[in-house]
Amino acid sequence: MNKINKSKVALGILSVVMSTSVLATTEMHELTDAELSEQTGQALLSLGYTNPSATGEGKNTSDYGFYKLGLEAKVELNANIKNLQLGCGGTNGAGACDIDMSNVSLSGLPDGRLADGTATWSKDRPSTSAEITNPFLEFAIKNPNSASTREVTGFRLSAEKIMGYLSAGTDNIANPTDGIKSFSGFIKVAKTPVNAFTKEAFFGTTEDQRIFAKITALGLFPTTVFTDASSMQSSTNGGSPWGIKVPSQKVQFDFPETIVSGNRMSQLNLVVQDVPIPTISIGADNGAIKMLLDEPISLLFGAIYADKATFYMGEKDTTSAGCAANRNTKNCSYIDNLKANVTVKQNFNLIHNLPITSGGYLSLQSEKIKWPGSDAADVAQPGFWLSFKDPLDFGALNPTSGIGMDDVLPQIATFITNYLSQNNIDLDLAKTFDAITGAPIYKGIGAITLADNARAVMTLSNLLLDSNQKPVSNCYGGLKFC
Repeated sequence: MNKINKSKVALGILSVVMSTSVLATTEMHELTDAELSEQTGQALLSLGYTNPSATGEGKNTSDYGFYKLGLEAKVELNANIKNLQLGCGGTNGAGACDIDMSNVSLSGLPDGRLADGTATWSKDRPSTSAEITNPFLEFAIKNPNSASTREVTGFRLSAEKIMGYLSAGTDNIANPTDGIKSFSGFIKVAKTPVNAFTKEAFFGTTEDQRIFAKITALGLFPTTVFTDASSMQSSTNGGSPWGIKVPSQKVQFDFPETIVSGNRMSQLNLVVQDVPIPTISIGADNGAIKMLLDEPISLLFGAIYADKATFYMGEKDTTSAGCAANRNTKNCSYIDNLKANVTVKQNFNLIHNLPITSGGYLSLQSEKIKWPGSDAADVAQPGFWLSFKDPLDFGALNPTSGIGMDDVLPQIATFITNYLSQNNIDLDLAKTFDAITGAPIYKGIGAITLADNARAVMTLSNLLLDSNQKPVSNCYGGLKFC
């Protein structure tokens, strides 16, 4: 058997005696309020209360007592949710939800972008987490000081700060069936650059695009001409379509910071005023329109005359590209000072990525409530409500398809008519002879400068956006969603 060392036994007994002495001297002592106020420390849980703005009877949206239970910690979360449906049915009716999203992912923010704008993560997206700092649960209580009439009017889940990347949907396609289908809440859209372009179009060939102008032949024969829409609809110009071709134009502008707020929204509606449209340069290669004269142009006492003409808005052999490259108001035509009031109507399920860099909350309330610390314009409506305090940066909105000009062309025709009604077109001898003999008239009108208050109304509807809005899988391997 092993012998026990007496010195070790003595040392052990001494240690027990000393430990007992230490415990005796470190036992808890009661502190007075004054002594307690001098101490500092950190608790895992915190409690708070915000007084109502008035009597607490809910007379306004902030007239409630707000009880807050907070967690003093930083929580990291990476999550995928197949279907997030809140507030469905009931007062909303069958099949309607306050919030309806599918294929939802929450992760850390990306740390890079590809050349096409696609978000990238150096550690792969599934290896990152959203950071939720000091999360809390808060209750709105009506009549907080009355035990008999006290009532819970709403509650919310929130945090002092959220840093994460929220995405919805799996594919950036023109007609998605997943993503954000219904949204109730408050969003500030940060200033957003838009880089769009219009489709090539022809104008002047329909009744709603009719153009009127005043011409004078040889300085002697004033008359009014107008487009012969019915004739152009039933014929061609030597095999080519009638009409003045408006080439594709870049439409670049910035949406100012905009608030989007409401219940059960399925579409983002944004409006920006006075968007400048680049000058439209027109040469002979842009095509022709057939014009009728209200009074014929005649020579030799009416022996020869013309009551119609084929009109090109540029001297012969001029081109739109050449007129744009070298401005020539003698031989070309230009439509200047065109502006548009642009409305964007974009379904929410075409917007896939929401980078979050501030606080936000998800709440449920039976009445309108202004939650403490929320944006001044953010009043949560009855039902479920999702709110983001600071502006969300969607990145650039770069539509991949052109904007149709069908709604704008009649307006352009009206603007041109208004200009030409005040500015006469003079035909010299050669062009008068061309008109009388039936030859086409090639005539540059010069600068058609539209009035400062002339505004076209342009609508951008459900445009497929570029890879800035491409969803990136939050799964390992080749899975789109997991």
